[in-house]
Amino acid sequence: MFLTRRRCLSVAALSLVACSPKKGTGYPGYVLIATSGDTTLAVVDLLSFKLLDPILLDASPTAVMAGGNQHSYVLTPASGSVHVIDSSLKRVASGKFSDELSALLLSPDGRNLLAISATSREFIVAEAASLAVLHRYKLRSEPISLDVNVAGDVAIGLRGAPNLVFFRRGVAGREAAVDGEPGSIRFRRDGKALIVAKPAAHSLSILTVPNMQLMADLPLAMQPDNLCFNADGGQLFVTGDGMDAVAIVFPYQTLEVEQTILAGRSPGVMACSNAPPYFLFVASSDGSDLSILDIETRRVVGIVGVGLRPSFIAITPDNQYALILNRGSNDMAVIRITAIRPSYQKKNGVALYTMLPVGTTPVHAAVINRV
Repeated sequence: MFLTRRRCLSVAALSLVACSPKKGTGYPGYVLIATSGDTTLAVVDLLSFKLLDPILLDASPTAVMAGGNQHSYVLTPASGSVHVIDSSLKRVASGKFSDELSALLLSPDGRNLLAISATSREFIVAEAASLAVLHRYKLRSEPISLDVNVAGDVAIGLRGAPNLVFFRRGVAGREAAVDGEPGSIRFRRDGKALIVAKPAAHSLSILTVPNMQLMADLPLAMQPDNLCFNADGGQLFVTGDGMDAVAIVFPYQTLEVEQTILAGRSPGVMACSNAPPYFLFVASSDGSDLSILDIETRRVVGIVGVGLRPSFIAITPDNQYALILNRGSNDMAVIRITAIRPSYQKKNGVALYTMLPVGTTPVHAAVINRV
């Protein structure tokens, strides 16, 4: 059989052979983007990939989260406030929790907002529906990190010793310490272990939950600045200063750094696709490249320029698009995941789908569904 010019051509050796992918359909929803250099929330329609009118806030946002009740929550740290965005993309409520807020999370059941304030040294629990503050817990020292597990347990990293505090389902529990100041903290997917990044020590500590006993201390080749779980939570990927590589950690029975692989220059923020084929997207923290790793083969299959200093990556729920926020060039790059054609030799099996200006210094985003 002869190939015509209307048919797809075979790709180069060592690449996958495939016909041209189907045209992208867009995603039936929006992406809300926290632009920390503006006092607005940027909005992009993911069906048409057009920038819509921004949502006005009282201060610069740094985080946005999608709730399960057709509402989204936006953090403006400098004003100590949380804002509610409804399904019509309108700001419908705002609540001031403190003079300053450092971080914000939504409880797994979607009923409560969890916040920490470095200035007031507080852990704050508020009702998501009303923004009414339910509890304020004074902390021994300044909180620097926060996470919540599937059971609703909360862990907070602190400056000074003891440098961890654990809340069992909203009730103050035990304090613990790890050797070195904690950075990011993450609960394991099953909620039965807490993973603590220690940037100065170039290591991860893994503690039992709820007893907070040390199970393992894993040395790394880099400073653990960025942590990212794969789709099922069975692998943890780590990047940071010290090595142009990604460390792959097994956080369950083996508790080991399984492998460290090269991943472009100054690897930074990451995200994993959530359906086969599973890819790990790794952005250059001070450059403009995005490296794409095949999680199964542990090989880089594509490198693409996306914009200056990528700061955050979001994957659409249908696994069709990767959305990369670039804080240096003030735009959002879009890659169509289903169009990626791995090329192990030339690393050119991926291209940009589109680029959009989104506002000054985009740093965080959430994808919401169209109602």
